[in-house]
Amino acid sequence: MTSRNNSYFEHVRASGRVFSFLGLLLGATGGVVTGVAIKGLIGDPLVSGGGAVAFYATFSASSLITLFVMLNYLMMSLQVSKDGLDIKFGMKAASVERVELIAVRVADTRSRMSRALGQDGRKISQMWTVLGVGSGIEIDVLSGQNGEGDGDDGKAETWFVSSRDPARLCEKLASLIASSPSLAGGELEGRPSSS
Repeated sequence: MTSRNNSYFEHVRASGRVFSFLGLLLGATGGVVTGVAIKGLIGDPLVSGGGAVAFYATFSASSLITLFVMLNYLMMSLQVSKDGLDIKFGMKAASVERVELIAVRVADTRSRMSRALGQDGRKISQMWTVLGVGSGIEIDVLSGQNGEGDGDDGKAETWFVSSRDPARLCEKLASLIASSPSLAGGELEGRPSSS
């Protein structure tokens, strides 16, 4: 049984530079649309007819895409409890039960693009990445059994999860895996890999 010391919470946020850049981009596109609209109301419009429709559609779409990225890819919360790992990331969420966790290790720090290419031979099936945060952990998750059975029904998937403190998160999950009744002698890779 895991103790309360194994509980862990982390709020993973993108760097201030990413927030600043996207905020400036959102402000600039909103400002341009507002300026052109006001100019059209008080004087001769800068764009009219089909050009106006294309202009407003393009800048509105750009603003919506920027806002979507800010709400869904810049902040993630991780909660480790005696029951497993809960991930909340924008509009997405996942829960991994304790008996579904097979192994955990600190991942090499690198970009999302290089991680997606899977250069080390390990295929990442799910990436929970926050923009600008290259550090994190890799967890091997037993899929297809919902935490029941002897593990032969499911197959292992590898997930990457961003973290600002991957060594501590890895330690908490390794402790959780070690206390799982279904994984006697299971693989633990709690030590950080070289970065």
